[in-house]
Amino acid sequence: MSVALTQLTHSLSNKTKYITELKKTILRPLIQLAVKSIEQEYIEDGILDRISEKYNLSQENVDEWYSVTLKIIRTHLRYPDSMIKVDDFKKCLQELNMENECIEDLCAVLYGQKRPLLITNLSEKIKFYPTIKSCRWRIDITISTSVLSRVMEPTILMEWTLSNGKKYLFELSLSKFHLLRYTISTLLLKMYDLEEPPQKSI
Repeated sequence: MSVALTQLTHSLSNKTKYITELKKTILRPLIQLAVKSIEQEYIEDGILDRISEKYNLSQENVDEWYSVTLKIIRTHLRYPDSMIKVDDFKKCLQELNMENECIEDLCAVLYGQKRPLLITNLSEKIKFYPTIKSCRWRIDITISTSVLSRVMEPTILMEWTLSNGKKYLFELSLSKFHLLRYTISTLLLKMYDLEEPPQKSI
């Protein structure tokens, strides 16, 4: 399974109940709403309330279904379509117990003609700082000139290339390198938590 699908499965693992109950008739307006959000179009206040009333569904379910729909679309668009094959994507959603009709509707959007425009709009919406386009690193081991048999602590040489074309070359001690890895993994977990909708108190 690709990184993108692993991330998607992880983020939706606690939403299986809502995914199983999602029907094509309610998914279509939610997809339209999610696309509007990504395209930064005007969305009327209380639109989810009106969808809930129109289809005689609980507000909680509509909120959860919209959250699931938006998460699937946004996660998919963050990766090149070559990284998420159609069959693998369908299988992933089937394993999450989504109905085939719903899967087909999502694929029509995510693999359709609007995909390039959606990616552009999503990138503009979340792009505040230059992103890392490539990261190269190697271990540098220096032998002490005073005692040739003594190997000094290795360091990590890193080269980052950003989306604006700038390159940064810097050196890290082994301990700082592990601290960087830990910090990045912690930030990713925090991002997953922030993307989860708040749990409503009963």
